[in-house]
Amino acid sequence: MERNAFLINKKIHQYILPGVLMTVAMQLGNVVDGMIVGNLLGPEAMAAIELSMPVLLLLQMPAMMLAMGGAAEAAVLLGRRETGQAGGIFTASLAAGVGLALVFALMTPVLPGILSQALAGNEQMAALVKPYIAVNFGGIPILTAAIICCYFMNTDNHPQLGSALFIIANVVNLVLDFVFLEVFGLGMAGSALSTVIGYLTGMVTVLFYARSEHRMLRLTKLDRNLAKYVRTAAVAGIPSAAFTLMSALKSVIINSAIVRFLGNDPMAVYSVCANAVLIAELCVGGIIGLVPNIAGILYGERDYYGIRALCRRVLSYSYLAIAVLLAVFLVFPQAIAGLFGIAEGEMLALCRTALRIFACSFPFYVYNKFLMSYYQTILQPGLSTVITVLQGFVLIVPLTLAGMFWVGFSGVCMAAVAGEILTILCGTLYRVRGQQTGRFPSGGRYMLPQVTNEVSLDLSMKNQLEDVATLRDQLLDFCADNGIGEKDANHLALALEEMTANIVRYGYRSGQKNYIDISFTIQDGSYILRIRDDGVPFNPLEHKVSAEGPVVGGIALIRRIMSDFQYTRVLNMNNTVIGLAISDGRQRELERRG
Repeated sequence: MERNAFLINKKIHQYILPGVLMTVAMQLGNVVDGMIVGNLLGPEAMAAIELSMPVLLLLQMPAMMLAMGGAAEAAVLLGRRETGQAGGIFTASLAAGVGLALVFALMTPVLPGILSQALAGNEQMAALVKPYIAVNFGGIPILTAAIICCYFMNTDNHPQLGSALFIIANVVNLVLDFVFLEVFGLGMAGSALSTVIGYLTGMVTVLFYARSEHRMLRLTKLDRNLAKYVRTAAVAGIPSAAFTLMSALKSVIINSAIVRFLGNDPMAVYSVCANAVLIAELCVGGIIGLVPNIAGILYGERDYYGIRALCRRVLSYSYLAIAVLLAVFLVFPQAIAGLFGIAEGEMLALCRTALRIFACSFPFYVYNKFLMSYYQTILQPGLSTVITVLQGFVLIVPLTLAGMFWVGFSGVCMAAVAGEILTILCGTLYRVRGQQTGRFPSGGRYMLPQVTNEVSLDLSMKNQLEDVATLRDQLLDFCADNGIGEKDANHLALALEEMTANIVRYGYRSGQKNYIDISFTIQDGSYILRIRDDGVPFNPLEHKVSAEGPVVGGIALIRRIMSDFQYTRVLNMNNTVIGLAISDGRQRELERRG
């Protein structure tokens, strides 16, 4: 009955499709949006969208910071069964994000004109940039609410609804792109307006979430804890904010240098290369998105075996997907350029070479993105932020400018490859040095502790009744080996036997093969028994006795003799925690043995 990764892998496969669909919808919407604009309004309009990106990124920065940071904190809190605080984080993140977005919206009459002149470099581009920025300013409250709700829904057992929000939003966006540009001739304003209306339509999924019986997060009353919760979410979201801010600054500097020193045509080609990163994100973003959706809860539950299994699977799937994409870019760059309206002449030749060079950065980009997401999820925002700043600004900007002036446009693309490689090297050196000095936890790149201050038994059993007795005996042997008294051992064995037998009998359809994860630890003055299964939802704290339902008489007895009994439904799995306090005399004996 050794521990296995069956349940974790099953969760990966259940969550990966909604995650991939969400990322595909989001990034494909951005990429196809650029294709539509490039083909209907011309390469200059596509370049104008790229020039507008710094403003769009800064507008979305508070939403991304509160959404990703707040969701990471909420995931860990749900793993610890602290649902009230998790709901407070959700409420505070949504209120603060929408409130700040409303302030941005009030600036719509003033800032778009000033910013378009500063970004464009010439009047022709400024005329295209201004209406696009203006509509995004006015619609940012809608985008903010959608982004925050999506990330929290993904964390709270509803990845399908988070995925559906982005799918609906981007389908509506692309349809309205054709309507507003081709039929009504709204130009750049129409392209931005279609995005805002798309996300407003996608928010219908939030109504289904609000009515769900299986959600754990609840909106709470705004009280004196609001500032504390906002601060908690913001600190955890610093890597996301840093990524957005660095991306905006990088875009301002690099875009301005290219359009002023190399011209409009290279700027249009660079916008295609920027879309290449979106395509890479399309392929691996949903896979890497499993890390914040699953690892945070596992970290809160201290399931370090599960986290390692998750990370191995995520990296394997990500590199398989990126290998296919790299081959496509190396073999068919002309076809990719044609999708963005670049089909002939010197611009096509320049784009073909640029895409091939740029694509070589993809494998290194994947690893950096994984590390940023992972460290933020396990609440190590400092290390995640360092990697983000290195990748997003400190290394890439000077390398790009140097490459542009020494080699030309090809040097810009070479800098993308060099920047990702150097980020991995510098980030690794920073982590190792931090672990040596005690600033970061030890435990290799995953920074997971080697548990030495607790006695533990971690295993998995099949959902078959004959394994229940074997599991009980194994726990009794473990208790005997570790000096746990006979009375306490029998109580623990009874709890384990009753709970697992109930899950085997009623948790799964007849004949369905599965595993149940069990963890028993001696920690914090208590014996802690954790049981996880992905059977039908069953809360032993609330379930009433019925003629057809589970037999809960034994569970009622366990609740009386145990000092703690908790239940949550996270990752669409039942998670039951049973605690038995250790007497002072027994605690001293265990410490002496330890």
